[in-house]
Amino acid sequence: MKSVLITGTSSGFGREVAATLAGRGWRVFASMRDTGNADRVLGLAESMRAPTSAIHVVPLDVASEDSRALAVKNVLEITGGRLDAVVHNAGYSTTGFFEDLAPQQIRHIVETNLLGAMDLTQRLLPALREASGRIAVVSSNAVNVPHPMFSVYAATKWALEGWCEALAIELGPFGVDVVVFQPGNHDTGFGEHAVPVLPEASPYADLARRAIPRLSGLARYSRPSRKASQRMCDVLESSRPRLRIRIGADDVVASWLARVTTYGLRRRGIEWMTDLGR
Repeated sequence: MKSVLITGTSSGFGREVAATLAGRGWRVFASMRDTGNADRVLGLAESMRAPTSAIHVVPLDVASEDSRALAVKNVLEITGGRLDAVVHNAGYSTTGFFEDLAPQQIRHIVETNLLGAMDLTQRLLPALREASGRIAVVSSNAVNVPHPMFSVYAATKWALEGWCEALAIELGPFGVDVVVFQPGNHDTGFGEHAVPVLPEASPYADLARRAIPRLSGLARYSRPSRKASQRMCDVLESSRPRLRIRIGADDVVASWLARVTTYGLRRRGIEWMTDLGR
């Protein structure tokens, strides 16, 4: 039985990948900050007729060093020091202008989205090398499209992808593959969990009033996440996956535009969509 640790399994891709892999015969360590939400992943597994006994709910706050250390210790004690895969799915964003963000908010996003994944990976690497395992990171279309009001989130995703490109070369000789999942707009509830930031007397108040309704309206173009989650599981089980897996027509198109057009053109498109032009 292969084993996998997945972060952020109380919702979105993490929840669906956990339930799907359990149904495919994996031992799944489904981590979440609040284990009171365990029924979300266990209930989905039941509805998919996946064995809930294959899912071990693990308390893990990826922004806490102590929590990361304890989670790794507990998982590896169960697996005997081997792990076949880790899926870094946990992450969130604020919705706000960079100047309005407090330093602690910036640090927490970076710790959750980037540094937590790095630290977990470093702690798990001996077990992953032992199993010639796989490291998967859920990135974002934010690396292809300018994302005003999500600047720190975009920064963490750019950093994750750069880290993964280098890590793939370092770990290749050990048979450890690194995969970047780059999904487009899916109905994972990501936008609903974004923390709004707009202090009183913000100089960006008028811009926010124009942009936020337009950004919220993008949700109606989202696609069901189940198909994307199935593809992620297929890649995790494939023999030689590519480094970067683009998921969704919008991500495929946006990544192509990022390669063949200038930043200026893409910027004007986003300014038109968000009404943030001069």
